[in-house]
Amino acid sequence: MPRNGLGVTSSELYANKQADLYEAQQERLYEEQQAALCDSGLPDTEVCDVLHVPPVEMPIFSEAWSRGRWLLGLLVLQSTSSFVLEQYQQLLKEHLVVTVFLTMLVGAGGNAGNQSAIKVIRGLATGTIKTTWPSVRKTLTQQAYIGVLLGGGLSVGGFIRVFITDGSLVNSCAISLSLFMIVMTSVLTGTMLPFGLAKAGIDPANAGTSVQVLMDISGVAITCFTCNLMLNHLSQILLPS
Repeated sequence: MPRNGLGVTSSELYANKQADLYEAQQERLYEEQQAALCDSGLPDTEVCDVLHVPPVEMPIFSEAWSRGRWLLGLLVLQSTSSFVLEQYQQLLKEHLVVTVFLTMLVGAGGNAGNQSAIKVIRGLATGTIKTTWPSVRKTLTQQAYIGVLLGGGLSVGGFIRVFITDGSLVNSCAISLSLFMIVMTSVLTGTMLPFGLAKAGIDPANAGTSVQVLMDISGVAITCFTCNLMLNHLSQILLPS
């Protein structure tokens, strides 16, 4: 069999090319799978590191200061939820179901918002999403539809969960409605926050932690307001004693 100047046959060259092609295809497939995981909202920075750029080396104290001041601000902001709870002390005493499921509601909001934030952050990093108004509007519209679907599905699950535990139709409706409103608010907040940070010249990656704190506050407020309206006002009208 004829060989080239390096002593390699044509069949060996063909086999090497096929092996390189197969390896490239496998690498591309792996990256697509990783991107799909990131789009699903998997909170893993290694999976979502689509740029393959090593992190910028910073002195320990500089990095601690940069991250610490942001976390301190979020800590102070998050503490404001105590003022909301203070205003609804009577509601929490009379309807223990609100207290029992408050963590579930706030957690669902934070998770939903974080998923949307990760998707937008990744899009901004790769250039598939821009900070221009048409791109913002398209992304926001898409996420709004997703928020409706997520909110509806989670509300059904939340209703069943509360009804099995509590057995009250009114309580189940109040919690599930709160869940729907929290998820919708969270998805929209998680979508808009990275755009806002990018426009302000702040790293959009901070949206991940920020949306958690914002939804802790707004989730508590939405839950207390909705449950107070349904359990203390509408229930008396619809179900008079």
